[in-house]
Amino acid sequence: MTEQNLNYSYSFASQIDGNIQCEIGLWNYDEDIFIKRSLNFNKKTLLHHYIETTLWNDYNRDIRKNGGDYTHHIESFYELFLEFIPSKNPFKNLEKMDDDELDSYNDKFTEIWIKKENDFRKLFNIIADNVFYLLFNNRSLLLKFNEKIAETVSDTLYEEGVLTEKGKIARKNIPQWVKKAVYSRDKGRCIKCSTDLSGILSTDRRQNYDHIIPLNLFGVNDPTNIQLLCQSCNLKKSGNIIETTDLYAEWW
Repeated sequence: MTEQNLNYSYSFASQIDGNIQCEIGLWNYDEDIFIKRSLNFNKKTLLHHYIETTLWNDYNRDIRKNGGDYTHHIESFYELFLEFIPSKNPFKNLEKMDDDELDSYNDKFTEIWIKKENDFRKLFNIIADNVFYLLFNNRSLLLKFNEKIAETVSDTLYEEGVLTEKGKIARKNIPQWVKKAVYSRDKGRCIKCSTDLSGILSTDRRQNYDHIIPLNLFGVNDPTNIQLLCQSCNLKKSGNIIETTDLYAEWW
């Protein structure tokens, strides 16, 4: 078990959700990381990379270019550092400052942002884990996210010999840790017909782990692109069909 501080994560999750829903593609991301994670399953997923990059881009643009009053940023980051990595908090004495001192601090915020970039990036890295925990449960959002990823894959120049003859990412064996996570998220049921695949309520327990965006359509080998199907539903889905469902088991 890992502690997840979700109280601080919902607003960030909403921010990332909004970015995924809009028409803007990926930008200002590390292409080497993108290529590596698109080819092979990684516990730090493409969604982790997207969350970190998006948060950094949004804040960096606001702080470096827009200017203005940063008091709200200072107070917010003070709380976030205090919660996640207090030893790196660049605003340690904030609670002791009067208004004049805070105004002076505000004037130096851009300088602190640039000087402490590695610490801010580390903070976003930790936040990304918490936001991922929330968003990984939403398959419809994962479909939209992987549509963005597929567009980026189709426009990315991969090294020779990495892709198939058709220019698509080669299929890789899905690791057990991915299967366990997807099985847990989808509650051991086919996400299309709700067939129980645990073997407890049904004798047909043949689990099929399906790429939401098929590799044939520039899908990737990433945990966010995998869902659970029964064998029957999987056989009906060709390599040219993109689909998921919003079927989830109720809590009671």
